[in-house]
Amino acid sequence: MEVITKTVYLSNEQKFTYHWTAWNFVLLRSIFVVNNEFPMRIQLFFSIVLSAFTFQTFAQSDLHIPKEIQEAYKKGTRSKDGKPGPNYWQNFVEYDIEVAVTPDTRAIEGSETITFTNNSPDELSSVVIRLYYDVFKKGSQRGMQVNPEDIGDGVDIRKITVAGTEYDTGNPQMARRTGTNLVLTLPEPLSTGESVDIGFEWMQKVPLTVRRTGAIDSTSFFIAYWYPQVAVYDDVFGWDMINYTFSTEFYNNLGSYNVRIAAPDNFLVWSTGVLQNADDILPSTILTKYEKATTSDEVIAVVTAEELETLKLKSSTWHYTAEEVTDFAIAMSDHYQWDAASQVVEGERILISSAYPSKDADRYTQLTSIQQKTMKHFSEDAPGVPYPYPAFTTFIGLRGGGMEFPMMANNAGPGRGVTIHEMFHTYFPMYVRINERRFAWMDEGWADFGTALVSNKYFTDEEDRGSLYGSMKFSMQGMIGTIGDLPTVTSSQYMGNNYGYHSYSLPSFTYALLYQHLGDERFLEAWSEYIRRWAKKSPTPYDFFYTFEDVSGEDLSWLWNSWYFRMGYPDLAIESFEKGELTVRRNGDRPVPVSVVVEYDDLMENGEPESYAVTLSTSVWKTGVPTVTLEIPKGNNVKNITLNGDFPDFNEFDNFFPSLPERFKDVELNEEVLGEYPLRQFPATVVLSKEEGVLKMVITNSPMSGFMMPDGEGFTSLDGQMKVKILREDGVVTGLELRLDAFGINAIADKR
Repeated sequence: MEVITKTVYLSNEQKFTYHWTAWNFVLLRSIFVVNNEFPMRIQLFFSIVLSAFTFQTFAQSDLHIPKEIQEAYKKGTRSKDGKPGPNYWQNFVEYDIEVAVTPDTRAIEGSETITFTNNSPDELSSVVIRLYYDVFKKGSQRGMQVNPEDIGDGVDIRKITVAGTEYDTGNPQMARRTGTNLVLTLPEPLSTGESVDIGFEWMQKVPLTVRRTGAIDSTSFFIAYWYPQVAVYDDVFGWDMINYTFSTEFYNNLGSYNVRIAAPDNFLVWSTGVLQNADDILPSTILTKYEKATTSDEVIAVVTAEELETLKLKSSTWHYTAEEVTDFAIAMSDHYQWDAASQVVEGERILISSAYPSKDADRYTQLTSIQQKTMKHFSEDAPGVPYPYPAFTTFIGLRGGGMEFPMMANNAGPGRGVTIHEMFHTYFPMYVRINERRFAWMDEGWADFGTALVSNKYFTDEEDRGSLYGSMKFSMQGMIGTIGDLPTVTSSQYMGNNYGYHSYSLPSFTYALLYQHLGDERFLEAWSEYIRRWAKKSPTPYDFFYTFEDVSGEDLSWLWNSWYFRMGYPDLAIESFEKGELTVRRNGDRPVPVSVVVEYDDLMENGEPESYAVTLSTSVWKTGVPTVTLEIPKGNNVKNITLNGDFPDFNEFDNFFPSLPERFKDVELNEEVLGEYPLRQFPATVVLSKEEGVLKMVITNSPMSGFMMPDGEGFTSLDGQMKVKILREDGVVTGLELRLDAFGINAIADKR
């Protein structure tokens, strides 16, 4: 007889547990039966009683809450149900900017007026300004090597005015530069609800170091982190004074932008926002195509390669405006083509543009269409929140990966994955204003998960769909259980070389666990509600945790504590397989699903081995049971069993029946393939070694590792995500070709 245990919470301090069994209902029902009938009013009564215990009401998770968050709850700026509190506030900034970019010298010369409004309950005696380009100042802390030509004096501040008073930039009582921040002392404290105007005239250069921003080539620039910007003052941490070191990314105010960009009259300029003076700047033939694109489902070649050869604009100043966004970026080139189309979102046409180099035009024919389809599925399906801005542009500039900005992305190429990933950032950290400097996993992890989910569901034919977890395991296995495998809530500013794993792979995997546990419908309901609650606001991790619990109706502390707050690792093992019963033991303290794939001795009509697969949700472990047992059909004909081939696991050797060494015992592994293979395209080395007779691959400077199985031409990882083809000349091993299916990457490595 199944026992249903329901916990009813009377308050945050009091609770009792009500045990309800089917026998209770049968007994009570029998008491009221008259002439074999159950009176309707009594049946209705018990239906209501049962319903009350069907939908669980729970207290909040028992989570460690740091002092800063506790203070926010006391002040009422945040609520323990995951909603913004009744006293939630945030500041707002208006920017009016005029900037000129000179390609020959890479000079950015600008003037701006900032109107900063203090919506906090605090009186502010100073305002903190970010000068991102000061990361290139001599002596500044940097998380990566930069082009020596970029190192100098940082931002050249030529003039500062505050409330109409010109400041002496050399007077530390007025203006004090520290790291990448400039602290301005106000003439008079700024009270709640008051605004102050701050003016800047400055000059800096488009850096030759291409990291998120920079000079793509001599006449193609992606310009970001380029203007004096007001730092965030919030209800949890006060002024954000964390320096920019190239490591962590955004945490910006909500603001509006009115920007005029002067460039040579043969350069196209794209930016955050909406172009205001298309009539004044675009030649008539281009203007006609541009206007057509704003209402067209079909992709329009707004500017072709032929038009670029003789391009001369009617004006050289582009005027863009953007409302309620977190930042402003610019892209420009004299040899980039421009394709555009639109996508309908809630009855409104969103302009989607692609800007790419003419010499590689054939590579980008599908880029705009991919963006259209991505925006549609983001808006309608997952996360199911309408794209919130009037435009989006993908600019091809980076040499690897991509970088997001409001309404823009600076990407390395036309790959579908990076295109989806960077557009997803519209939701996090743009629309939901994540503090990436501390909680990058609340941004990058969602983008990785969202990319995997949308790609799997809407860009892949059903018969070709792989596991949602496959690429995640590949990105995690090398870090699992190491000293660097820190709890997810660890502040991103302390991550250093561990930033990638901690911000991308680890959280995307835990979001996938949450998705599998809650199921598609409940997960999407909670996800979209979380976005709506915190749209244009800044949530902390606890706002995320408690929103998902509030919407799903579940205490999820078993998941939060194990994966977000404690060190540990996932580790399942095949304890036994006898008489068709497979017993799986949980040895690790971070729960994962139980995924079993069985291959039989029997063959199907196509000659392939017959197989069987089953997956149990992560929640199978939440009650603390040490083992689970599964009935395997046709147990006498089993050839082999693989446990959690798609999931990270601390000790993979005990996940196989027969064991991996047994499977490899008849495989002759040519020792010549073992050794180190430095990659040509990346600062990493592929290391092939043998462990208990099994080939193991590790990619240095990354969390990527795994055991490999022979596949004819080379080797394939157990999760199918990594493939290695051994390269030979005259029978001698000279290198290898590495294929990473999850990332669409092919790379060549030479044997050392």
